[in-house]
Amino acid sequence: MRISSRTVPRRFAGLAAALVLGGTSFTVGGPAAAAGPATPRCTGHVALTFDDGPTPGNTAALLTVLRDAGARATMFNTGANVTANPGLTRAQLAAGMWIGNHSWDHPHLTTLTADEQAAQISRTQDAVKQVTGVTPALFRPPYLETDDALRAVERRYGLREINADVDSRDWDGTTVDQIVTNARALQSGGVILMHDWPPNTLEAVPRIVAELRARGLCPGQISPSTGRAVAPGPVTPVLRQVHTAGRVAEIGTGVGYTWPGVYFEGRFRGDSVGLALDDAVNDYDVQIDGGAPITLVTPGTTVRWIGGLGRGDHTVRLVKRTESPANLAGFGGLVAGPGGRILTAPAARDRQIEFIGDSWTAGYGDMSGSRDCSAPGALTRASNADQGFAARTGRALNADYRINAWSGIGMVRNYAGSSPGTDYRTYYDRTLQAVDTSTRDRPASWHPRTVVIGLGINDFSTPVGPGEKWAGEAALVADFQAGYQGFIDKLRQRYGPGAELVLTYPDLSYTTTALAESIQQIVHDRQARGDRRVRALYYDNGALGLDLLGCDWHPSLHDHEILAGVLTAFVRGLRP
Repeated sequence: MRISSRTVPRRFAGLAAALVLGGTSFTVGGPAAAAGPATPRCTGHVALTFDDGPTPGNTAALLTVLRDAGARATMFNTGANVTANPGLTRAQLAAGMWIGNHSWDHPHLTTLTADEQAAQISRTQDAVKQVTGVTPALFRPPYLETDDALRAVERRYGLREINADVDSRDWDGTTVDQIVTNARALQSGGVILMHDWPPNTLEAVPRIVAELRARGLCPGQISPSTGRAVAPGPVTPVLRQVHTAGRVAEIGTGVGYTWPGVYFEGRFRGDSVGLALDDAVNDYDVQIDGGAPITLVTPGTTVRWIGGLGRGDHTVRLVKRTESPANLAGFGGLVAGPGGRILTAPAARDRQIEFIGDSWTAGYGDMSGSRDCSAPGALTRASNADQGFAARTGRALNADYRINAWSGIGMVRNYAGSSPGTDYRTYYDRTLQAVDTSTRDRPASWHPRTVVIGLGINDFSTPVGPGEKWAGEAALVADFQAGYQGFIDKLRQRYGPGAELVLTYPDLSYTTTALAESIQQIVHDRQARGDRRVRALYYDNGALGLDLLGCDWHPSLHDHEILAGVLTAFVRGLRP
């Protein structure tokens, strides 16, 4: 087995581009018509994009030119023009074009406040949806001006920002010949910026398309997952192509996610498979047929290929190892290799378990052989949620599972009193943690029979400091118990009275017994009220032989194996 870290190889470009988000193989560029010369095959795709429409007198002519050239394009419309010209907007869609968001009225967005930026984006989203029934997945900033703050607002609306690889400069009174010359810089996967209104653009488009086809480059669409040009045609949404129990948000036909340990499982036929990823922050593990994991370090926006497999049917499992509460990671799906195809996804498992917790549950520094992980990147490389006790317990019980964990966060108080005003409960309902406040992830299919909670270490492992809201430990204990009871109430409302809730806690006696006493009191109170399916599980560090040799005194791989064994046995002992 071998893995390639390259982006889509040229020999796969047409096929991979067609299937970056798809699940069935097909030949790009069909047989030539008998009466004419052979049509060059598509060895790659490019995206034609047109800004500022729709506008009376221009858009209709542009659609005619594109139709005659046999090309489709992405129209980055302003919301004001969509509202003023609903018929032209629908005509774009009817002609086979894709519609993107180009702000409401084309301001310099980077000079506006976050609220003003959000208004520009949301008004346009609403306008396009109202007129066409389609919600844009792509956003182009006016003047191509952008920054991290604007991109953060875009992510709140599930939008992929699309800039341009080539600027035709048709907006600058450029001649037809020069527009065509500028377009020659396009390469496979690239995006060219043009506009809805310049007359010279109308004349240039047929020549641009003809020259592209002569180079084997065909007009295509923009993948919302990768932001690159891919072939138009059948596209299988990721959630119909792979199985996952993780908390994900659909973005176009791909998915975005932030929580650690999110995994995707698929099946394919052939001797190779590609994985379309968009993540320059996290690390991943890939397993083929249950074999040894292959680690992808911050893959970026790419299709990673795994080849050298025997021809036949295979399974593939992709898992996010690391934490990134404020980074939106993206998966665009599986790509079949030459002659292969993506098969039906594996079925969901009968059992479901949800793991709620902090750094222990997230696998913080579990792969390290040293408690000192202060070197740049050391902590990230050493953290692997898929080797933590939560994932191990889920697999041991043949269960689908979620790891809803965030390091340093507590039930009512975070580590050393950090980030006052927020705690785990602030983020639990969110699909995308710190990226998006929405709760899009509420599938009826997710109804775990067991919920394992591991919160409280950060609440009590450091003493209450000056300036914090609690006068001392007693006040913190009262707040912690009340907050925990309220959180259990939420879980009961969500998952019903039959779900088993397991409240876990480690030994903190070196600093306080408040955590142990609080958990025991909470369980006692719940059971006294008739909630008999709330139980406590104590991890006795000394008796279990935990060495805490992971980063910053966290459980090591050795420890996670022990914790998984204890937890697995405990859960197996619960009701059938």
